[in-house]
Amino acid sequence: MTMVEIGAIEHELRQLWSESAEKAPDGQAVIRALTLNLLACTHDAEHADRMTDAIQQLTASHPSRAILALLQPDAPEPRLDGFVQANCLLSRRGTPQVCGEQITLDARGSAVQQVVSLILALLVPDLPVVLWINNPDPFAEPLLARLRSVVDRVIVNSQAFAQPTSAFVQMAELERAVSSGGLALHTFAISDLTWASLTPWRELTAQFFDTRPLLPHLRRIDHVTITYQVPSGADNPVAGLLLAGWLASCLDWMPLEDAFSLEPDLIRFYLRRPAVGVGTGAIRLVTLDLRPVEAASGATPGLLALHLEALDGVTASFRVERAETPGYALTTATIAGMEPISRLARCEEPSLADLLAAELRLRHRDQTFSDALRVAGLLAARLRRDM
Repeated sequence: MTMVEIGAIEHELRQLWSESAEKAPDGQAVIRALTLNLLACTHDAEHADRMTDAIQQLTASHPSRAILALLQPDAPEPRLDGFVQANCLLSRRGTPQVCGEQITLDARGSAVQQVVSLILALLVPDLPVVLWINNPDPFAEPLLARLRSVVDRVIVNSQAFAQPTSAFVQMAELERAVSSGGLALHTFAISDLTWASLTPWRELTAQFFDTRPLLPHLRRIDHVTITYQVPSGADNPVAGLLLAGWLASCLDWMPLEDAFSLEPDLIRFYLRRPAVGVGTGAIRLVTLDLRPVEAASGATPGLLALHLEALDGVTASFRVERAETPGYALTTATIAGMEPISRLARCEEPSLADLLAAELRLRHRDQTFSDALRVAGLLAARLRRDM
């Protein structure tokens, strides 16, 4: 069995930085800049390669001590190997080259049990600790349970959950527990890369109501349709649930307890909202439809369209949909008695590094996400009971 010693890893890192400085072109200074401890965990070697690429790209905004743990507990022979590398940002001639560092721990069989102690010993003191879990069942990951007391943020991707609704409900319950301080004295924030990917959609939707003539229709929405594409034979509605949760939490909508229907090509929820222009306490129903569409081969799962309809008073319709031109969305506002207003807006698919960078920029809990997840978790719980 191969053993990895902390002293050996630290020695390799010192030697690495010394060699990097010596090899710097034209005497260009090499700056070791660490802004956080980024712990990355996966059970899949291909995922580990993609995570390494993303960590390297993050050097531009978040140089870190990254510790990537590739865990394969079912391997027949115990083995633990460690590797170090510098992740450097290309810079203009005459300017310092900024670098972070990465330690990769490849653990197999029973050697997986040693990884936590290694990680704890390798953390850089006085820097935030972020745990990025890239596996289909992140909340069952033993590493999370054992590192919970030291991490400041946990990053997952709900679009990759193996059991989407169950894991989504679990995430909502965990977020509620940690935000209330109910788990322990030390709490951490939760980030979801799927939520981060919805930022362009949320921005385009909000822009409809930045203009005074359209703003009154926002509180009169009665019907929401969210269309999303899924791989053949699978249905992961989490992007739609999160977008619906965002709308509901912002507009004071609440799901009705048992008002729910499930069909092969339609998931329908009913929510209540405050009625506009009538007595205090009056309510109206909001119909929320989630429509899965089978994705073409090679297409990225995710949102296709969002359609908001206001039927209370003057009818109005607001639609955001993926355009035929990649990286763009078409937005259309249609108000009774007025010509439709359409525009083509940029809506690029963020890279993995972009999504991570967006979450790492957060210094505290994202209250907007927390509120959206609370409502989305209620919807997912109803869905879980009927699936």
